[in-house]
Amino acid sequence: MAVLLFAAIVSIWLMRPFVLLQDAVRLLRAHGSAGLPRVGRRVRTVIGTAFEEMRDALAGRSYTEQYVQSLTHEIKSPLSAIRGAAELLQEPMPEAERARFTANISEQTQRIQEVVDRLLELSGLEKQRRLESVGPVAIDDLIEGVTSAAQPLASRRSITLEAQGERGLRVAGDAFLLNRALMNLVQNAIDFAPADSIVSIAAVTDRHSVAIVVRDRGPGIPDFAQDRLFERFYSLPRPHTGKKSTGLGLSFVDEIAALHRGSVRIENHPEGGAVAVLSLPRLA
Repeated sequence: MAVLLFAAIVSIWLMRPFVLLQDAVRLLRAHGSAGLPRVGRRVRTVIGTAFEEMRDALAGRSYTEQYVQSLTHEIKSPLSAIRGAAELLQEPMPEAERARFTANISEQTQRIQEVVDRLLELSGLEKQRRLESVGPVAIDDLIEGVTSAAQPLASRRSITLEAQGERGLRVAGDAFLLNRALMNLVQNAIDFAPADSIVSIAAVTDRHSVAIVVRDRGPGIPDFAQDRLFERFYSLPRPHTGKKSTGLGLSFVDEIAALHRGSVRIENHPEGGAVAVLSLPRLA
């Protein structure tokens, strides 16, 4: 009975887009040529919804499997570290070593929590087809807010944050999401910047778009990583610690850029280091 019920639910889920297409045909038959523009808009809406749901239905299975496999792979290492530390803590040992293993358990638990939180956040963002909150966003305020928030992180490594570029630029979008996207890029630049160096954040524009450019003076991007930077869970070790991040930050930025009809890219700078460019449609 459970298998039959599950099969019925899946069948309804897969057939719903075709039902919507049938509704579109009925609309056309019912109204004929009368009021065709108004009916046409309704038909386009119904057909658009049908194809979006069909795409989601067909992609849903592989999409879910990909997330489960990625999450399983990512948390396997922290879980092994926690299990190993817990087993060692059951044996007598000096207090200094006990404190070190306890701290390791805490660190790995925090890492798993961060991976789960970021993955849920990214998954929710990927399901959005449009922005829910849109308004004019002043690029000056955006850069100033991110620079101020990232200053403590930069100061710990004696890194100077330098804001520059054109003033008075605006884009249409979600200020909260754009703040999160730029903060991810700045934190990434700080992570790869050498101590006592500069991370610059600049805004430049052309006729149609605004580009927010974040540059560090670090080692740059190795050739083998060029095409993988925006893959979920892919991360390079930080030069000063050797540790990797969750590998979800740049995927998050990419999704935010797409929702704003923009783009993001990261490449090596001719004079050294890496440069990230977040391009957004300009608001007149």
